[in-house]
Amino acid sequence: MKVSRRFQLTVQTVLFIAVYSDKKEMTCENISKEMKCNPVVIKNILNILCKNNFLTKGSSISNIRLKRNIKDITLWDIYKITDEVDINNIFCSDDLQIASPIVSDLPELLSPAFGEIMNSMKDILSTVSVDSLLKKYN
Repeated sequence: MKVSRRFQLTVQTVLFIAVYSDKKEMTCENISKEMKCNPVVIKNILNILCKNNFLTKGSSISNIRLKRNIKDITLWDIYKITDEVDINNIFCSDDLQIASPIVSDLPELLSPAFGEIMNSMKDILSTVSVDSLLKKYN
């Protein structure tokens, strides 16, 4: 199973802010420089995090902080805002040749299995907090 780059960068961004927000100026430019990532990508990630109430921005541009306690942010929370898949639409594509009997039944055949996979992912990722990741790191 593949994990998207956006999920990885969002986790990395949250961890970075959790560790360094009291020590470094938290601007999009500084975060992207430290993480060696395109500032536009980091800005998009910060916007997603703000939109979903993970971050608060103070009056100063350098005042980016986590809004939630690191014990209350799980990998599932981050996955939901970056990569969550709609099982009902996972196998819908304009490229599929729906006239084929096998392909037209593919969503019905595979959706239950992928639903179970997503539930398992949710169960496991919900137990891993940002706090627990930082404790493993330190």
